Amino acid sequence: MKTIFVIIEHGLSLAYFLYTDLYKQMLNGKVRLVMLVQDELLPKLRQDYAGVPNLVFESLREAEATRYHRGYHFRIQEILEYIRGSSTDRRIPLTYVDTNRRRKIHEARGRWRYALYAAQPAIYILRYSRLARKAFLWLQKKLFTPNIYGDLLDKYKPDLVVSDAAGWRLDRYLLREVNRRSIKTATAIVGWDNPSSNGLVGAHVDYVNVWSKIHAWEMNVGLDWPMDKIHVGGMPLYDNYLSGKWAVSRQEYYKVHGLDPKKKLVAFVTTAMNITPNLHLVELMAEIISSGKLSRPAQLLVRLHPNHFRPIPHYEQEREAIYEVAKRYPDVYIVAPQALAGDLPRYSGEDFQEKGSMLAHADVVVTIYSTMVVEASIHDKPIISACINTPTGWEDHYWIPLSEVPTWPTAARVDELGASRVAFTAEQMVDALNLYLENPKLDAENRQRFIEQELTFLKAGEATQKTAEFFLSLLEK
Repeated sequence: MKTIFVIIEHGLSLAYFLYTDLYKQMLNGKVRLVMLVQDELLPKLRQDYAGVPNLVFESLREAEATRYHRGYHFRIQEILEYIRGSSTDRRIPLTYVDTNRRRKIHEARGRWRYALYAAQPAIYILRYSRLARKAFLWLQKKLFTPNIYGDLLDKYKPDLVVSDAAGWRLDRYLLREVNRRSIKTATAIVGWDNPSSNGLVGAHVDYVNVWSKIHAWEMNVGLDWPMDKIHVGGMPLYDNYLSGKWAVSRQEYYKVHGLDPKKKLVAFVTTAMNITPNLHLVELMAEIISSGKLSRPAQLLVRLHPNHFRPIPHYEQEREAIYEVAKRYPDVYIVAPQALAGDLPRYSGEDFQEKGSMLAHADVVVTIYSTMVVEASIHDKPIISACINTPTGWEDHYWIPLSEVPTWPTAARVDELGASRVAFTAEQMVDALNLYLENPKLDAENRQRFIEQELTFLKAGEATQKTAEFFLSLLEK
């Protein structure tokens, strides 16, 4: 029996493999799946899947990997990670990686800031030289390949190791150990912006499963991935959206959140806060809803971001401020992503019923070009991209004006196909809301073309099948 290791560092990846039929179809290939997850998840997952033959859960050993990262030449590793995360070939849009590059410098203090400035020539060279990128990858492997997972590799002798990243996170240590043993590797792209936002790979990976031809182009041109080792498999996780599996009835959903069935539902999906606050948009949307500026009576449902629950003071302060807004406005409601054990909180597959139901029953979705643009388009929901600048930003923290976001790679693709309306001012927001409340099918053809471009496979179950077949085929190569 052949064995596949699956590295799961992210809650979205847990859903990708376990809350779809992907793991079942891979097991049908008569293989053993060994999933490496956080320690806090092990008891729950072992209990939940106790009756599934050949499905094994082992520790991801994040504590050991973190100790190695912080305890073994930490500053050298950090500067290499900064350079890696700020570099791709210049021929793909660099907006994401440039934002990361500038943010790190802004947040640095003292001599560390000078070290980051000193790294800029290396970033420039890597953006222009494929040979330099190859040498940089070799250097990382040569200098920082620990022996954290040797006993697991000896015990299971995997024939294939699949990661939810390409060495972009702590998975780089396991992948480098696997490289040393010449074991075949692959990665699954689980995030819409992953190919253009994470920088160069942190370890050699043989194969990649992507969503679309655009992803394939970004991996090939930006990250030097050979085209014959890129497989377009779509996004298995969204098969459950396409099948309607995750949506409860409108009556049930409205009852859960205390919503008024006589009013239109506007959903505002907050964004990760490492680039901008959300509070000014929540306050604006609440004022618009309550002021009578809309053509139809409406209510606002604000979906908090998982980062709102991270132990970071200004994130926590914004979360509490949003709850205060809801107290002041009777037609404003808050929904928080559900938590899961470990450091995967509020980003798990257990939350997809809530998201799927919200998207099924919202009349308009407002966001800042998040992945929810794709998910809302699957549900054929009108989308407004909120690019209204905050007057203050984050005090003492890095931020960018929202008016810059349409230049980002994924955002530019949304606008190119007209999948959403963009609001740069409060007046434009009111106009866009009224347009969609009166005509929800406006831009429907554009939304369809958009998801055809981004997801490739739109028949329920098709992406899961193609992805499972791809990973299983690697065992035969």
